[in-house]
Amino acid sequence: GSPSPLLAHDANTARAANINKTFFIIVIVFELNIDISDEVIKADIIGTEFYEIEISLCNGEVADMHCSCPYAESGSNCKHMAAVLYEWTENDIDKGIDEIDCFHNSHLFKSAHTKNEYNKKMIDIKDLVNSADEDVVRAFLTSVLTDDEKLLLRFNNTVNKKVTKKDIEHYIEQVDAITNHYLGRDCYISYYEAYDFISELEDIIDNDIKHMIDNGFYLSAFEVINYIFQLINNIDIDDSDGCITMLVNSIYDCWLVLLKKVSLEEKRKMFQWFTSRLDGSSDYLEEYIEQIIIEEFKEKEYEQEKLDYIERMIDKSEKKASDDLRDYAIGKWLVRYLELLDEICLSEKQIEEVCKKYWDNSSVRKYYIDFYMEKQEYDKVLQILDECIILDEQYSGLVSEYSEKKKEIYLLQGNKIAYIEQLWELLLKHKAGDIELYRELKNQYTADEWIEKREEVFKNLSEKAIISRLYEEEKLYDRLLTNVLNSQGIYELQKYENVLEKQYPEQILNKYQEEINIMALNANGRRYYSYLVSLLRRIKKINGGSEIVEQIVSDWKVKYKNRPAMMEELSEL
Repeated sequence: GSPSPLLAHDANTARAANINKTFFIIVIVFELNIDISDEVIKADIIGTEFYEIEISLCNGEVADMHCSCPYAESGSNCKHMAAVLYEWTENDIDKGIDEIDCFHNSHLFKSAHTKNEYNKKMIDIKDLVNSADEDVVRAFLTSVLTDDEKLLLRFNNTVNKKVTKKDIEHYIEQVDAITNHYLGRDCYISYYEAYDFISELEDIIDNDIKHMIDNGFYLSAFEVINYIFQLINNIDIDDSDGCITMLVNSIYDCWLVLLKKVSLEEKRKMFQWFTSRLDGSSDYLEEYIEQIIIEEFKEKEYEQEKLDYIERMIDKSEKKASDDLRDYAIGKWLVRYLELLDEICLSEKQIEEVCKKYWDNSSVRKYYIDFYMEKQEYDKVLQILDECIILDEQYSGLVSEYSEKKKEIYLLQGNKIAYIEQLWELLLKHKAGDIELYRELKNQYTADEWIEKREEVFKNLSEKAIISRLYEEEKLYDRLLTNVLNSQGIYELQKYENVLEKQYPEQILNKYQEEINIMALNANGRRYYSYLVSLLRRIKKINGGSEIVEQIVSDWKVKYKNRPAMMEELSEL
């Protein structure tokens, strides 16, 4: 299906997936691509990392689960598996909760997965509070706040609408307590605990710092959030799931809000803090500070200080030992320097002088190209692009970019002959077999002309080009079949199976039989056996596939009779 936001589940919940389809939700947003059939669920989860999940089904029940994340590789079930299971069982979950919840007419004790459910739950809680005696509410609240210092601090600031220096100290102590709890004796936060740790810090940002900002305590909010930012920079944590990025993005968003609200004097104090933290201790987190200094402090009073800082960073970059790191760092800072010069309206000649001084750097040349593209000086840009292609001839990616830019300019100039020539060069050389370029080239010819031209494309494409997708585009299924049958493994087979199976079922089945028998030779472990069985189920759906599967299973039961796990999986077929 198409990508959709999805709530992930606690890893411990996933272990109960075969027993119970009721999950407890922890909020984290992923992007999910999912494909569900009767035998297998395949999904890609995209957060800051990309993970592949496969869940085998048997008679509507989970038979086996696999995920490519670090946690699952150790043999455990993970929150990504649970997220996919939640998507699969969403309707059943709601039904199951209704059946077991004696409060089925109320949202009080239901997990709020959506904004609508959250609002309904809040209404029911308000009704409950309003129905209670005032003395009971006060006594209960007093008891809760006595036991929970975190809630006490939040309640105190909500009621009094002020933040004292002592309150700031309490917040910092609270952050330290959370950190020490998760760090433990090893002074390290593992992958399994990283999300919970970050979630607690996010809670302080969402419910305390944002409240301070709303009430006008800008520098107090700035102090607490900066403490969290520095703390994240100094702790040892496994961030495979990208939780730190989520937290720092929240911090960055708060900085942006603060910069819009603070007075000029408060903004100067913020600028001083940001610039004082650029000490090179963390390249990753410092990029956030660099970005906010360059992009947000637009006032004239900061111009020279920003220019001086960037010049220092260029000098520092030139001293890096590695050629690649040096070129990247110099390029990054020079582009920022040039952008700032452009902002403060330095002359074109001064900008050109900087570019020419560092002409060997590809980032500078790309800036120069974009600079003159905006001015629509296309002939000058074409001249620069030809020079860049020579200078960067060893970097195929850059040459491809320059060639694409030339194509774009020829189109803007209305130079159709040069435009088509550039299309051919791109399709055959720089981006061999690219389907979008192929379609773009096809649109330049009549239907009769294209029959001859496409053969010229097929003849001159490099061997590395993926020609199968072009055969599919042209509906040349006989050629596509030949390519699939000559390919190794089942990747091409699975990719084009739906296109070919109706017209060539026998050939597709024979290819499957050949490849799956090769796979079975070295198969090891129940998870792989389950995968083979899922392929057999897939084969059965092809016309004539049931007979082939019966033959394969019969052969395997003899050949691999000493693999008990494999025999068990086959029995589920």
